[in-house]
Amino acid sequence: MSAEVADTERAGPKLTKKWFAVWAVIGLLVSLAGSTAAHDNSNPQPGEKIDRTMTVDPQAIVTLCVASGTLKVRGWDKNEVHVRSLDAAQIDFKRIDKVKDPSSPARRVDVMVLDRTSAGNSRLDCQALASVEMDVPANATVQVQTRDGDITITGVAGAYAGSQNGDIMIDHATKLVEAGSLGGSIYLKDSSGRVNLSSAGGVVEVMNVRATDDEDTFEVGTVSGDIQLNRVSNRNVTAKTVNGTVTMTGPLAKAGLYNFQNMAGDLVLAMPPDASFRLSAKVSEKHGIVSDFALKYLSDPPPPPPAKPRTPAPEAPKTPEAKGKVMPRTGPVVAPIIVDKPTVISSQHILRRVNAIFGTGDATISIASFGGTVRLKKI
Repeated sequence: MSAEVADTERAGPKLTKKWFAVWAVIGLLVSLAGSTAAHDNSNPQPGEKIDRTMTVDPQAIVTLCVASGTLKVRGWDKNEVHVRSLDAAQIDFKRIDKVKDPSSPARRVDVMVLDRTSAGNSRLDCQALASVEMDVPANATVQVQTRDGDITITGVAGAYAGSQNGDIMIDHATKLVEAGSLGGSIYLKDSSGRVNLSSAGGVVEVMNVRATDDEDTFEVGTVSGDIQLNRVSNRNVTAKTVNGTVTMTGPLAKAGLYNFQNMAGDLVLAMPPDASFRLSAKVSEKHGIVSDFALKYLSDPPPPPPAKPRTPAPEAPKTPEAKGKVMPRTGPVVAPIIVDKPTVISSQHILRRVNAIFGTGDATISIASFGGTVRLKKI
């Protein structure tokens, strides 16, 4: 069956501006301060691999950036940073933490990579055209950036990654992930903690991500790329896209808060049959909500009649509730309308509000869809 709902709303200029603001690629690198070189840096012959190692704190923060090149970072069980490259002419370690005892393991290290055009000039750090591989302690946090090239990070505590024209692949991060790419895609799997991902022109794919505590939020945004979320168990999830399809598959977190926004793409939520959620949606007139779940649509009570004047006067007639319509909101949600089969909702308005519940409403799903169909599927 179908139901028409009132309480319409037209998207205004402020909302449009918010949607077309490009998510800024995450600021990744800390400022570089005074340093001490860790190794002798004689210039290698062309094609010779440079290999450098430095002892660091188990929870060190390590930064690395190049202008162009592939970056590969791997966590291991040694309290050392190990860097190697076939393209670089010089690799230095710059200690940027301030400690009383310089002999203690470094807690903040910048890896300086110079190619043959910039060798000997530390001011040209981050300008090298070189691919680099790096091993760091498993409990370390890495901050890596390349303008043109892919980034791969595996098995670290924290990962900050940015690439202008390359893909970013991260797996087995244990505490946090922040990644941004302008022209590439982002792939995250088998990780935990706080997550923030943004891509202007690529897709974002996530699989098997969970929170380490209730404060770990999950945020993802694209401008023209699809978002695919598979088994994300963080309790607070936000996904936004301007021109892409958003798909989320898997069980909902208990008491989870889910916020989805899209301008011109579909939204597909695939959930187990025993999912329990409360739905609050704003959808367009041309693309409604298609649900495999027997939703209970929530209506509001009609407004109370005017208070009687002190002098006797005829009571204002009560306004009966029109069948199939939801009266304007004036109080708590009551009187659910039970729908016993998959439902397609349509409306003659630009934007309309839909409030519904399935099960006991453990999780809350908020949707703002201005140009796509919303599908609630059973898996």
